[in-house]
Amino acid sequence: MKKWGFALLMLTTVLFLLIGEKLLRKSDVLSAVNETEMVTLKWMVYGEKYQESDQVFTAFNELLHQTYPNISVEFEVVSKDNYQKKWNMKMANTEVVDLAWMGSEVLDFSKEVKQGSLMALDYLLNTYGQNLKQNIPEELWKKQKRDGNTYAIPVPGVLYRKNAVLTVNQDLMERYGDFDQIIEDNQSSHYTTLKCFEGMETFLKEAKDHNALGTGVSYQTLCTIADKGYEGIYGEDCPFIIRIFDREPVVYNKYSLESYRALFETMAKWYQKGYIRQDVQYLLDPTSKDGKKSGNILFVEEYGENKSVYDSKDTEYTALRGELDGYRFISWESCRNCLVIPKTARHPGEAVQVLDLLNSEEGIELYRLLANGIEKEQYIRISEDSNVIARMMDNDRNYRYSLSPVNIGNVFQNYELAEGEFDQIREYNEEALESALIGFELDTRMFAIEMARVELVVKKYKEMLCQGVAEDWEAVYQEFLQEMKEAGSNVIIREAQKQIDSFLSNP
Repeated sequence: MKKWGFALLMLTTVLFLLIGEKLLRKSDVLSAVNETEMVTLKWMVYGEKYQESDQVFTAFNELLHQTYPNISVEFEVVSKDNYQKKWNMKMANTEVVDLAWMGSEVLDFSKEVKQGSLMALDYLLNTYGQNLKQNIPEELWKKQKRDGNTYAIPVPGVLYRKNAVLTVNQDLMERYGDFDQIIEDNQSSHYTTLKCFEGMETFLKEAKDHNALGTGVSYQTLCTIADKGYEGIYGEDCPFIIRIFDREPVVYNKYSLESYRALFETMAKWYQKGYIRQDVQYLLDPTSKDGKKSGNILFVEEYGENKSVYDSKDTEYTALRGELDGYRFISWESCRNCLVIPKTARHPGEAVQVLDLLNSEEGIELYRLLANGIEKEQYIRISEDSNVIARMMDNDRNYRYSLSPVNIGNVFQNYELAEGEFDQIREYNEEALESALIGFELDTRMFAIEMARVELVVKKYKEMLCQGVAEDWEAVYQEFLQEMKEAGSNVIIREAQKQIDSFLSNP
């Protein structure tokens, strides 16, 4: 009987271990790091693929093998315009992704956490991420926590959200407009008003009178300036916001405020005057003419200190650029840039090991190779003792290679693209306004149905009003507001305000 009892105990132990291993894999807590098995990580990065990207990726793997002979990385470079769509498809289809970039201007970090798209990283970091934990400030780690768990690796660098820059043809502006006045009109107001568009309209009229209008206004990018001074309560582009300059946070439907009314009124007027092209409704890519000599005469892009956020859009003319916001702001989401391990990761342990190496003193050479390419092939040092580089171009004046360091980790480990770039970023981080809602987590369960309904209404009306094509824009605008109320916008505002008031009264 003792033998049978011992055998039964051993069988039970083996079954327990097998079930435990299955549960461990199923919960995606950790994949064991095997130092002999060959592993290929799938890394989804944000940016543009260049002529010599594959050459650099090969060189990266060769250098990585000197530290981790059994780990290789397969990079998938996804453009800014396609990143959100590609991410959503991969998560829906449970496609393997071991590492990915996430930023607040493309994906809603808190929403992805709630949807279960991301792995909790605390155990992985404690096991394989000692350099990451040591070299990234504690206050950044705190901002990546949700429900007590860490779901992202913060990227030290630019912490404030993107600002908007108006870009124009310098020659045309000098002849037909007053750029300084346009910038002053915008920066002097916390929020977008009709006055913000007056100088632009004067320029557009003169350009049209001299047959220099091109394809008109890049309406899609210009419409983003209506969000100036607002902070979304559950994502950057959500309809419900607080105004960041208010003393006490109050939740509004942003489309009911003056900024959007001024925008919709202006776009309707500009469409009637021919400043927006008449076939605007049928354009597959409204921004394709931005930066072209005979293309869109005004467009808005993201602002980056000395190209630290992302490189400015190439133009076929000498460009004049001016910042429209006049302030810098760190949002409550605090996920300007971060790195995540999706729920579909096959090798999360190895993924953290690679990131830990890249963000260490020993991994700087590997980091800089991935960010900039090979010295004297894709970039050159300005001088031997300088930390500043210049990227090399091909015959078509495109970069041979480039990858934003926000995909890799600590931006300050990279070379600078201009003298003093990193000091400037640190200074702006210190000066930036901080959201009153940092640490706040909105519980959307009470109004999830209303949120979905309101978003459907926004899809129905917003694009048409931004294009200016509605014959009676004001009547359409009133319909828009009414349908949002019927969909439950007031319910969302009321419940969100309760949560914010409770958060602020219990710091």
